[in-house]
Amino acid sequence: MSSSATALTVVGIVADEPARALLERTLASSGDELTITDTLADGLARVSTEVPDVALIDVALGQNAGLAVIHHIRALAPHVAIFALTHQSRLELGSAAMALGATGVLVMPLTGDDVLTSLAGLRTRRAEQEHVREVERRVQVLRAESRLFARVAELAECDTRREASEKLLEALAASGARRALVYLPAAEGARELLRAAASHPDAEAPAFCEDLELLAFAERRGLRVLRMALRRELGGLLLVDGLLEALAPDVRETALATLASQCAATLGLIAAREDADRGGMKDPRSSAYTFAYFVDVAGREIDMARRHRRRFALATISVHPRAQAAPDAVDPTLSTVEQVLGAVRDTDVLARVDANEFYLLLPETNGLGAHACRRRVLDRLLAAPGSGRYDTGVGVAVYPHDGGDLSRLLRAARHRAEVCRVSVVERLGLRALGLAQIVDALLAEPPGRPGAPMGVEAPRVVELPTTDVVGIVLAAVREATRGGSGLIVLTRRAGVGIGGALGGESSRGGPAKQVHAVDVSAAPGCGNIEVCALLAEHGTYAFAGRAEGHSVRAVHAADPLLADLLIQRLAQVSGARFGD
Repeated sequence: MSSSATALTVVGIVADEPARALLERTLASSGDELTITDTLADGLARVSTEVPDVALIDVALGQNAGLAVIHHIRALAPHVAIFALTHQSRLELGSAAMALGATGVLVMPLTGDDVLTSLAGLRTRRAEQEHVREVERRVQVLRAESRLFARVAELAECDTRREASEKLLEALAASGARRALVYLPAAEGARELLRAAASHPDAEAPAFCEDLELLAFAERRGLRVLRMALRRELGGLLLVDGLLEALAPDVRETALATLASQCAATLGLIAAREDADRGGMKDPRSSAYTFAYFVDVAGREIDMARRHRRRFALATISVHPRAQAAPDAVDPTLSTVEQVLGAVRDTDVLARVDANEFYLLLPETNGLGAHACRRRVLDRLLAAPGSGRYDTGVGVAVYPHDGGDLSRLLRAARHRAEVCRVSVVERLGLRALGLAQIVDALLAEPPGRPGAPMGVEAPRVVELPTTDVVGIVLAAVREATRGGSGLIVLTRRAGVGIGGALGGESSRGGPAKQVHAVDVSAAPGCGNIEVCALLAEHGTYAFAGRAEGHSVRAVHAADPLLADLLIQRLAQVSGARFGD
């Protein structure tokens, strides 16, 4: 009996009943798949659609028309093996069939041995060809694997682990990976992981997380997780799909384990070089401080803030080149440092983490001061020459509201910087629009747009009675300003609205809470607009919509850029300045 690897698909065009019965018994016992018919037209149609391995044709059918069918099959499916069936008295038909391209001749009445012997050579040739193809495929895969390992070894020349991570993804894609992400430890000894590179955008891929959260994400996405570790030292996690799939399972597992170890060694070498560069106080490429110095100063600031019950803030600044953007003639590191230092105080500490990320320590700074600093820094970065080539994000965190240690504070600030990069303000180009146009653009945006943040920062559309809307906005304002300090700017119009309901909030929580109501009814297109923008110790909140009768259709989100923009537009309408 033939194995499944050498089983053949056979189409028989035979009218002789004894021959049909013998073919069915013989080929069933050999494990082959037989389709049989007694008409030439049906048989030719089956061969053209099914493209079998073998065609058995009684060439005497239709007054020797079977010979013409052989010619047609050879033209339609040249790789099909054709055996002509003829009686002893009509051997000249067999010779004619061979001349037309038949593989062989079977003389009727048939025997099982004749059929199996004729197909045995075909099975052998097929098995040999499959073996050759498998060997060639294995050689190609092993060559690709060798090229992959060689490219990983070349990553040791990279200046930073982030740069190495991005080039690693290029190497994986060239080796067949459909998708890959690289996560690195956020800091030495930290449990949190930072997304260093991703081959495809994914709004759900965490930018900063612990390993359990990342493992859950990988399981949802069907990604294989490779631990890039040497002994107990974790160099990062590689999430990948579709890599080296052509290898046999056992060989693939060995290759992936080797790849993970090689990546760990390469990243470890780069990390050691980065640590050596950070050993001093100043970054050698710019006038920013080193990461090591930032950690030392931040640790002392946390101790003093905890001892004396003071507040301070920190910010993370990310500047990533956009895909397919032309290279900038200006060093982005030097340009970023220059712009940030021009927007902050002399007492603030700016540190360079790598070419794409910076940390900023803001001593003696509360939440509103941190928001004001974030706005100044982002405005300068976006106005700098060549800013269109980069996705820029600035996120702030305040002690102790956002965390009591450096790791938690950085995690909160990084998340907000990531949100800033994908803010609805940037996606919809709202900076160039007036107040009425901003509201209309927000209401027109379809929900769940790709690239949007997935958390509370994502804009959500609500359509509720005015009294319910007032309750929602009032609850958000009181929650955000429970620490006392806050800036609230909102619209005021005739009738029931959020302006009248929140007017009394200035008396709640002391003088640190600033509430400004702006009459926008005279502004073009703003007669029925309802807007509330909030900046506070505990976060930000933005609400913008239009009143329609006794209901309001609006968008609300905890998006700092949107809150900033709404405050700026309300300030333009009123001719006042808020939050400077």
